[in-house]
Amino acid sequence: MNLIEKTKQKREFSGLPDTLIEKVLEQKQIKNKSDEEKVKLTRAFLRKYFGVFLTNKVLKGKDEMVLKSHISSKKRDYTLFYKHIVSVTGSKFKTIIDFGCGMNGFSYPFILGAFGEITYLGVESTRQLCDLQNSFFEKNNFSKAKVIWGDLFNSLEIKEIVCKSDCPRLIFLLQVVDALENIEPNFSKEFLISLKSQLNKEDVLVISNPLKSISGRNRFDIKRRWLEEFIKENFVLIDKFDLFEEEFLIAKGI
Repeated sequence: MNLIEKTKQKREFSGLPDTLIEKVLEQKQIKNKSDEEKVKLTRAFLRKYFGVFLTNKVLKGKDEMVLKSHISSKKRDYTLFYKHIVSVTGSKFKTIIDFGCGMNGFSYPFILGAFGEITYLGVESTRQLCDLQNSFFEKNNFSKAKVIWGDLFNSLEIKEIVCKSDCPRLIFLLQVVDALENIEPNFSKEFLISLKSQLNKEDVLVISNPLKSISGRNRFDIKRRWLEEFIKENFVLIDKFDLFEEEFLIAKGI
């Protein structure tokens, strides 16, 4: 049994793409350890950024109430959030692409209230979360919503998803940058630059980062300045605001 298979023997990691686990195994602080230590350290890393979300309340939750159980979404007032987005960008979009969507798909009723009939396409690396949301969409006859099981490090897959979506597009990267940066430093910059090359003048990008750690003890204000500077250098920053202990940046590629 190889190290990827050993890592995935734990249920919480069984739904992650092999390519993602392989990237973690190749991290500098892991790759020179013994096989037993590699698996232990890889699981610890994955638990921090992925497994922590797979609580029983999430996996057994009902409809939109799941949003109040999931760590990355429980503090958000989605009605207020989408209302603010519309006030800045308008509601003309045909597609929302939500990279690393977590459980945001359960907010689709709020999306419909803010944007009207719109396609929602989530991309999530944890298969269990994909299945939960797709069951929710099917149950409620939300035929224009789905979540794809995917790896954000697979650039060809991401380009295909963007290229096949209807314009204009509203693209979310909500609390995703941290995980990307910790798996591969500077990858989020590469991801954003690649994404920019596929945007048209009506597309809008929304990025968020937490202002506090999961425990709530530490603030990240200084640590996040690089991201805002990067957006200003490579995109057109059209709004910045704080809500729900998150910092949001809204930008256009042109």
